[in-house]
Amino acid sequence: MIEFLVSDNFDLNEKANTASDRNGDFNVFQRFRTQFDFIANENLKGVLATEIGSTADEQRWGGDQYRFHDRFNGINVRRAYVDFKIPGTKIANRIGYQGINLPAAYGGGSLILDDEVAGVFTTIPVIDEVSVVAGYARLYDYDNTTTPRGTSNTSVDAATLIVPVKLDGFKFAPFFMYAYAGSAAVSDLATDTSYSNSARRMIRGLTGPGAPTINGRNAYWGGTSFEMTYFDPIKVMADVNYGKATGSIDSDDRSGWMFDLAVDYTGLDFMTPELFFAYTSGEDDKTSNGSERMPMLTARNWGVGSFFFNGDTLIEGTPNGTTDARNLGFWAVGLQLKDISFIEKLKHTFIVMYAQGTNDKDLVGVAGSNYYSYGYTLTEKDHIWEVDLNTSYKLYDELTLSFDLGYINNGYDKDVWASSATRDPADAYKLSTGIKYEF
Repeated sequence: MIEFLVSDNFDLNEKANTASDRNGDFNVFQRFRTQFDFIANENLKGVLATEIGSTADEQRWGGDQYRFHDRFNGINVRRAYVDFKIPGTKIANRIGYQGINLPAAYGGGSLILDDEVAGVFTTIPVIDEVSVVAGYARLYDYDNTTTPRGTSNTSVDAATLIVPVKLDGFKFAPFFMYAYAGSAAVSDLATDTSYSNSARRMIRGLTGPGAPTINGRNAYWGGTSFEMTYFDPIKVMADVNYGKATGSIDSDDRSGWMFDLAVDYTGLDFMTPELFFAYTSGEDDKTSNGSERMPMLTARNWGVGSFFFNGDTLIEGTPNGTTDARNLGFWAVGLQLKDISFIEKLKHTFIVMYAQGTNDKDLVGVAGSNYYSYGYTLTEKDHIWEVDLNTSYKLYDELTLSFDLGYINNGYDKDVWASSATRDPADAYKLSTGIKYEF
């Protein structure tokens, strides 16, 4: 996948912001993923997936991976696992480093956990319509070589139970997940609040709005995905998630929920109209009682629209890169006209969306208040309008040429965010084109 991206004001800020400035620029990004399946028989296989370009810096032409002469084309292991069935049964097991996505009918992925993790997951068919998925994952382990081996509470672990149900015209998958972050792991991860990698973003998604204490965290999530095609050509997709994380004091606590709903009309040959809505709970005006936003681990693929809230067609055509704890606290409503096609192999998608914050404005600038980042977080006084026109053309069945245009009308309140002299709200634009080769 290769993307040529012209961007302007990706930080939604007209003024320069030193090293973190994301104003107008032209960049080319490249990412290469390969998967190898080592199949012994229909019941046993090993999988190895590799990736060149796992971060924006590694994907950029002229950056570390694609620099003239001094090229460092390191190949990262994206997935490595064994997939097998217990002999004489239909019980399937997947063990190793693998992609895990909690149930999500809309948004492209789960808003709680959607990433590569090391774990064990077992699927047990109950009847034709119902199965049970049970899993354990180790998300992080703090390896402190300066202390004895007896160091405890060094890991972040999670266990989940999912019950997928498929009926005539209906699909839903209720789930429950529990995670524990040990105090040593929290101490290590909390020392860096810069969101520099997914592990550190994860621990910020388990803590309250103030400076976190260095203690263990318990977290719980529950919810369900839902999809209905019974009233074809009307298709309904929805998700409801709730989560709670607790620490040693009230200000460490975090609890909240999300809901999304989309309705497609699939009865037209030349396009699919869709109405969508998404809501996530936001902060109140106090830090002493913890956070009112839903805890989350990592959500690499969740997004609505294709610009502000992730969801871009190619690699780096979104201001925020990926959804994390800073983005939560909003409601959004929009219209998509998907797969508009009057010419063979040529398709367009048109999106218009309005989003407003559900976070209390009075927490902006409060000392020790985390997760409030201009250009990521929307307060109750902030809003954005987004308009996108995305076009794709099939050069071959395996090769797609894309051309995306995006615009964000910036409605961030100047008075709310006036604490910074280098902040001047500005609209954002993008023009992205590139190729995607997959088979």
